[in-house]
Amino acid sequence: MSELRGAVRTADRLGLIRMSLPAMLAMAAAALAQPALAASLQVSPVVLVFQSGQPALGLTLRNTGDAPLTGQVRVFTWSQDGKDDALEPAQALVASPPMVVIPPQAEQLVRVVRVNRQPAERELTFRLLIDELPPPQAAAASGDTTGGVNFRLRYSIPVFVPMPGAPGEPKLSWTLKQHDGAWFLGASNSGATHAQLSAVKLSTANGQSFEVSAGLLGYALAGSGREWRMPDQFPAALGSADLQVQATVNSTVLPAAAVAVSGGQ
Repeated sequence: MSELRGAVRTADRLGLIRMSLPAMLAMAAAALAQPALAASLQVSPVVLVFQSGQPALGLTLRNTGDAPLTGQVRVFTWSQDGKDDALEPAQALVASPPMVVIPPQAEQLVRVVRVNRQPAERELTFRLLIDELPPPQAAAASGDTTGGVNFRLRYSIPVFVPMPGAPGEPKLSWTLKQHDGAWFLGASNSGATHAQLSAVKLSTANGQSFEVSAGLLGYALAGSGREWRMPDQFPAALGSADLQVQATVNSTVLPAAAVAVSGGQ
């Protein structure tokens, strides 16, 4: 995902209930090569964080266009398995209303409500997928008679529900592994709160370095984590025992940390 709090044009088959975030980005890249409808949807804020005991938060959808806009809001639990992100339809969080029609130059408030307010042992994480749906006449004019793929603007909004009390800081460990014909940088978070990772750079004691991401790389969720495939130009010489990573975590620049390197398949 680049930071999914930004908007991307994408194609999505209706009824899909599980999709990794990188898979959604791949679909977005494919959609960019296709004719797409003009997008008028704006969403704010781009991250939602509940406070202790807070039952609901508000999300504003704006229509900046000159025609009515139909928007759809879906809620997914967001988890990680050490390698990737995964989304599953959520039961503990709902959006109300889930479907809206916004007049031109107007806005609509959507409430994001916690259904289950029992204290959690760790931070809970969700994603809101907010789609701008093309009007039926536009789909007909495009010649799409399959009813399967619709082109739209999509926002993916992170939602965090902290555990009660003071959860402290994320606790990260880093790995660099070679498998499936490529190098992968992994971040594992044993802390009770998420880590937003940005400005990530790898370096060695002899002065070699590689910028993994100038902006946002992604998230390592509480009690889990994931890995990111390095680009093809990643220098294999960096796969050394003295490798370190420099990163900004939750807007704080942290001291360089050691990276465990493994070249096994």
